[in-house]
Formats: sequence, structure tokens, C-alpha cells
Amino acid sequence: MNFMKNTNSARIFKFLLLFIVLPFYGQTDSLRVMSYNLLQYPSGTTYSRENYLSAVVNEYRPDIFTVCEMEDDIVASQVLTSVLQPLNSAYRQAVFEYNHSDPNSNMQQFLYYNSNKLVLYDQSYLITEVRDINRYDLYLKTNSLAAGDTLFLHVYVVHLKASGGTENENKRLRMLQVLTADAQTIPPEHYVLVAGDFNFYYDGEPGFAEITDTTHTTVFADPVQREGYWHNNSSFADVHTQSPNRSKGGNFVGGGMDDRFDFIFTSVNLLQSAEPLHYRTGSYAAFGNNGNCFNGNINDPACSGTYSQSLRDNLYEMSDHIPVVLTLETNHTFSITGETVAAFSLYPNPAGEWLHLRGNTDGNFQIFTPAGKIVRRDLEGNAGKWYIGDLKPGIYYVQSQNKAGIPVAFIKL
Repeated sequence: MNFMKNTNSARIFKFLLLFIVLPFYGQTDSLRVMSYNLLQYPSGTTYSRENYLSAVVNEYRPDIFTVCEMEDDIVASQVLTSVLQPLNSAYRQAVFEYNHSDPNSNMQQFLYYNSNKLVLYDQSYLITEVRDINRYDLYLKTNSLAAGDTLFLHVYVVHLKASGGTENENKRLRMLQVLTADAQTIPPEHYVLVAGDFNFYYDGEPGFAEITDTTHTTVFADPVQREGYWHNNSSFADVHTQSPNRSKGGNFVGGGMDDRFDFIFTSVNLLQSAEPLHYRTGSYAAFGNNGNCFNGNINDPACSGTYSQSLRDNLYEMSDHIPVVLTLETNHTFSITGETVAAFSLYPNPAGEWLHLRGNTDGNFQIFTPAGKIVRRDLEGNAGKWYIGDLKPGIYYVQSQNKAGIPVAFIKL
């Protein structure tokens, strides 16, 4: 099978440099995840949807926000600065990649994240016969990094082939075979999410069997275990995600709430409560769906319940999908919400063969990886510079040998 993975390390590293160095204090215990098909954003409607999107995101405040059908890099940045950062200045974005699988397509998957809790250290894309699958590699920004106890979380964002029929089902299968082949390269102790618009009509589709195949090295599962024939089936009304608009017209797909197209699959280790990072039982939801709106508009007065009328009104105007959400819990402590200057700094950053120091550089230092592996020790700070030409490209941390003070990150090109 022909597929390609392309890394963008140099651009990602330069982008990360502005906010990767944070002190370690403060505490929280969760990561909130939201996946949302935005419907040809923003040109899919004749009216601006920015306020609707902002209102929906504000209701949940995700730490990881994955989207489908983002049209270009300019709009992606506008969502960051106009929608997300007014809610939380710590939001950051990945590097926008145009579709390599079909250069004529202007709808792409994308990811935003809370930089107080996460570091995006790499991203890549997988080529399929329809559209790219985007992969984002993150780790949690916790006070255990210096001890080598790093929690890695990989997020795939997908938008599979739409429509029913055997041919389209098989295209969805082949797209997911590209993903599952790539996922087998992920270390078993890492955690993985697969989020997006899968366009599945029922659990008997070969693509669903592929993503949940227990013979794979990395095994994925539906965290709510709601398998069945979802299409036009009132038994699954609470997990339906399309369409919140019964007859809105335009680019909106109508028909009312009668399909479960949107999912967040988790690697099975996230479903084990003893894991340092794990799924919070009961947190998965079709966001805004009160479970009583089968074949109706999401904002019908008869569909009232836990989710407010105002949220459902915003969902109705925003897209022909509603988001899916879940929460991950960790027993690690996150770093603080702001950025602080460390006692010393490193330059150039990214660095090639030599790394220079300035500031308070008395004593000896060590260099270690995000996983905590020490690659240099007994480095004299007053030497002013260190040779790093033989280190592999990637992200590293520098800290005083006695582990006092804030670790400072640098990027080896």
C-alpha cells in the first residue's frame, strides 16, 4: 500500500520555541478533548460563524481541539487568535498542512492545544487515496519531566470518505489501514487518540473492524462501547452527531439527528484506570445532544435537557455536525499557566553543533531528553558553550546537575 509520512520538525521546533520553557508548579488533573467537523470553514455559509464557534468552544474549553474541514492556513490562524486565545491565551496551533493526498481539496484536518498542559513536539501526515490523515505527537507538561516520567500522547485526526455503499466503505477501510500501519510504530507505553469524522453507518463496516482490530500492536476502542447499526436508529439517539439541522439548506446536510459519524477512539491503555493517563469513565459525549432529538433539529424546544438552549442554538447555526468530547485524567501535576524566564538561557535555539549559555551558569549542568534519558552530564556552565553536534535531532532539556531551577528546552537540528 502506498502511503507517506512527512515530518515538519524544523518548522514545528521554531514554532514551539516561544512557549516550551515553563516552570513546574500549579496543579490540575485532566485533559479535555473535543473533535468537531466545522463544515467547510468558513466559506460553507453566507454568514460569519466565528461567534457561534467561540460560544461552542467556550462551553467546553478543550485542552485538545481537533477539527475537520478547515479551509486554509489563514483561517486556521484566525480561529486561534479570534476564537481560542480570547478564551485562554495559552492556546496554540499546529502547523497547517494543505492536503497532499488531493491537492485540489481545500478542506483539511487540524489541531489546537493548551500549551499550559501540552507540548507539541512533532507532526506528520499520512497520504491516502482520499485525503490526508494528520498525526500530532504531544507530551504532557508536568513536573515529572525532569525525573524522566513523561506521558506521551499521539493524536490522529481523520476525515474518512463520505456516503454509503460498498465502494465507499472500502475506501474508508483502506484509509484506516494506512493509519493502523503507522500506529504500530508507536511505543506501547504511549497513549493514542483517533478523532474526527469517520462517516461510519454501522459497526459492521470493514473500517470499523480495522480500527478496533485487537490483533494490532496498538489497539483502539470505542470508549463508550456503543456498537450497532447507528444510522436512523433511535436506540442510539444519544450518540448521534449528524445532522443538527433538519432542513437548513445551503451546504448543510439535513435530515435531523440520525447518524453517528463522529468519534474519538482511544488506545486501550487509556481505558485502564490504573494508568497514569486514562479515560474518565462517563466523560464521552455527543456535545449538545440531550438524547431526545432523534430526527429533529438540535435546538428544538422538545430537545431540552442537560445542554442549554443557547448552546444548541449555536450548534444549529455552526455546522451540520456536533462535536464529540471526552476527558482524560492524570495523576501527574501540570505546570503553571504562565511563562517565566529561567535563570539562564541557551542560544542559538534551534542549535546545530554548538550550544551557548548566558545568564547564571555557575556549576555543572546536564542535558536530558523529554523521556528523561541523560545524554550529557558534568558540563561546566562557565565554559560558555558545549559541543552538541553528535546529538540526534530533537528536543532536549538543560538543567543544573543538582536539579535546582527550571529546566530549559532547546532544539537540536
